[in-house]
Amino acid sequence: MAGLNTTWKMDDRDVHLGDIIRYLNQRRRRVYHIPARSLYKMLRRRLETGRKRMMRSDISVPIILVVDRETRRPTVVLDGNHRLAKAAKMRAGIPFRILYSDEYDMLFGT
Repeated sequence: MAGLNTTWKMDDRDVHLGDIIRYLNQRRRRVYHIPARSLYKMLRRRLETGRKRMMRSDISVPIILVVDRETRRPTVVLDGNHRLAKAAKMRAGIPFRILYSDEYDMLFGT
């Protein structure tokens, strides 16, 4: 299980999921809820997930959603694709936290 061990390799450095969560906590980003199918449609892309991993995922854990600050539109699920796919399949809601795209650029150095 990946979880908090999730790391993204960015050129000469690594970005850890724990760092992103601490960043969101420092900014007191709250948890929102949305019907998973609605979010899935807003993302306008198919989620490629393994069935076993999707079925093991815990949809009560908030996903991290990158949102364009100007348009307020979600652009990508940074963490939680399996949870979103499972919740959509179950026609359930999904909790999420927002990381704005400009913050993503700053944290990931893009």
